[in-house]
Amino acid sequence: MTQPNPNDTKLEQQRSESAEAALKSQTEDNHTTNSEAAADRIADNLEEAKKDK
Repeated sequence: MTQPNPNDTKLEQQRSESAEAALKSQTEDNHTTNSEAAADRIADNLEEAKKDK
């Protein structure tokens, strides 16, 4: 079995930070998309309610 190269630690840390940033960005984008869709539905419902009166 070979020993891991101690110089790879920094590279692994950078990969980890990059992956974390990508996941955070994806999560925030999904949240924003869902929030905007919900706001659109609320606005549509409000318009329909005004038409019904």
